[in-house]
Amino acid sequence: MWTLFGLPSCAGLRQPSPWVLKVELAMKYLEIDHSSQQPQILRIPFSTPTGKVPCLVMEDGPLCESDRILRTIEERCPHRNYPHPADEDHALGTAFVRLVEDHLFFIICKTKHLDPVGSKEMWDQMLSKRPGFLKWLVRKGVQKMMKARLDSTSLGGLRDEEVYEEAYKDIEALSAQLSKGGFIASESLSIYDFSVAAHIASIFYWRIDNWLTPLFKENQIFQAYLERVAKSVGGFEFEVLAPIEN
Repeated sequence: MWTLFGLPSCAGLRQPSPWVLKVELAMKYLEIDHSSQQPQILRIPFSTPTGKVPCLVMEDGPLCESDRILRTIEERCPHRNYPHPADEDHALGTAFVRLVEDHLFFIICKTKHLDPVGSKEMWDQMLSKRPGFLKWLVRKGVQKMMKARLDSTSLGGLRDEEVYEEAYKDIEALSAQLSKGGFIASESLSIYDFSVAAHIASIFYWRIDNWLTPLFKENQIFQAYLERVAKSVGGFEFEVLAPIEN
């Protein structure tokens, strides 16, 4: 049986990584039987064969990177393929995947990691049984790394109000597209929804106070969209009642 490694549950999300969620949605749709492992956050570099997540361990070795995993599991699934929209909608689907993976993702990261109050609560949950100094040390280290990553993107150097405006533009674009057909590239589920839904869910269901989640929840279209995707892949739970103990 294949094994998928992800992050431990946090802040109401059964799987807080959108990249792992993306793979989970694809595997659910393809009806691939697999086991899931969620190592403690500090053990991931040593507990997963690739040192990061998502990591899918197959008979002939491990795979990392979500797109590579999606391609490989479809190739090895004998009875089902991903749903694809009409040819003219492939470009549209690709554009919205790029929007969430290359832009919205970093806004979500800034929201979760660089807010001093929210990031402290997140790491208190992630490292619930660890000493306070270690939590502080990990939080500061991740914040430094995340700030460096954000500075290399188009968000680098923007003021908070400018990041808010960028988030609002992303939300407006996603809302306008979903209002046309119910899914991101057509009137039914397509491969592009795995990524788009995973990234929206990673902040929509985040239960630590922040400014971004309310922007998504103001528009009921996102709740309905996530429910449609969950139903279309065969039933999927984004949320969890309690975090995994660490």
